[in-house]
Amino acid sequence: MSDDPRLVALGLQPEPDPDESVAPEDGRNRSDIEALKDGAAVLTQAGNRVAALALMWSAVAIDPLDLGAHRRLAAMLANAGDLDGAANEYARYVEFLLPVGELPRAAMELAYGAQMLGGHKALHDAAEKIANAVRALVPAIFEAPQLPAPRLLPKIPFRFCIHDDGDRHWMQLEGGTTELIPSAVRLLDDEDNVIETRRCIPLAAGQKGHARLTEGDAPSAAWVVLGVSGDVVTALDTGRPAPFRFQAKVGEEWLSVELADTGCRLGRKISRVAVS
Repeated sequence: MSDDPRLVALGLQPEPDPDESVAPEDGRNRSDIEALKDGAAVLTQAGNRVAALALMWSAVAIDPLDLGAHRRLAAMLANAGDLDGAANEYARYVEFLLPVGELPRAAMELAYGAQMLGGHKALHDAAEKIANAVRALVPAIFEAPQLPAPRLLPKIPFRFCIHDDGDRHWMQLEGGTTELIPSAVRLLDDEDNVIETRRCIPLAAGQKGHARLTEGDAPSAAWVVLGVSGDVVTALDTGRPAPFRFQAKVGEEWLSVELADTGCRLGRKISRVAVS
């Protein structure tokens, strides 16, 4: 059934959709499709919906991208109560559009089908295929950069003693390992300001330092003496969080220090604590 402008003007026939179809290369196919559409319309008016559907299936088989034939078939299926068939027809049309690069048309037709039918699994599957097609266009956006694995920095073990010198305290530290030999130790405040830095003195193999070893401790590799305030000593005595920290330089890096109290402090025994 061809469009008659007189019927359109009288409101007896809807205006044709300018995007209703994509003309096939073969002009004979276009004539065949139009004849099938007209025949289906006649059969529908006569109440023979089965035969009308058969003609529309033939039309979309001739040209799978004919929008008018596709929408008429989907509408006939929906009107007959076959919502699954109508949704599958919208999904089929989307799948035929994607290989030819018609992503915008595919998205528009999916939205149209959803407006007509609401939510349906076939439409959800079609939406996922559209999304995959978009990702294939710009793969770099969806590929996460390969970041190097974070390097875990070791802590340098030190044992310490504290000696009182009136209003000043001297903290002797002995530590490091044969693999991590410190060249210097520094004390920082809670704002990472350096309070004091001292170079370490190496200990020869078998040489014993002042801080005694307990069972299981490895021999120290170097020793150093730092001047510390009474606040530092009080924090070490009580084991409470302190607004300072120690670092040891190994190679070109400043690494955290793990402290162990030997208890050598004005003759008092103090339990072993760890601070970093």
